[in-house]
Amino acid sequence: MQIKTFVFAASLSLLTTFNIPAFAQTPDSPTVPTNKIEDIEKTNNINKLLDITGSRNLSRKIITQLIDSLKVEYPQVPAKFWDAFMAELKPDAMVDEYIPIYSKYFTNEEIKGIIAFYETPLGKKTLSVIPQISKESTAIGIKYGRQAAERALEKLKSEGYIRPGK
Repeated sequence: MQIKTFVFAASLSLLTTFNIPAFAQTPDSPTVPTNKIEDIEKTNNINKLLDITGSRNLSRKIITQLIDSLKVEYPQVPAKFWDAFMAELKPDAMVDEYIPIYSKYFTNEEIKGIIAFYETPLGKKTLSVIPQISKESTAIGIKYGRQAAERALEKLKSEGYIRPGK
């Protein structure tokens, strides 16, 4: 596998793995605070939500799990690449970029409601099992992706697009 293809696959895996928990419907139009004080309060509440959900820690854990899985899948990739790749990932900066997304789709009152949910026993349980659900879901995604790629390659080989042994 060429390194460019591998990097694309690894990046796509990272992008599709993050499930930041929030349980509400997406509004038809973005919600924008009407003044600076509301904007600051909303941003603070989104940060509180991200802290409550453990998004920063979850991002780090998911990245580590994904990289560990990819190392097994691609043993030919040198360790130096994995070290450089991990050093270039910035989970905290990435999570900070979630703030405008949450702001776009939720009002301040909705953010407060989500926070209230996560402070309930059911919300706390939900947060406690999300890392395991993400880990198991990622493993399934990797398995299905690998199987689909293998089937696609076999189909291309059988149709003569790829020579056997390539």
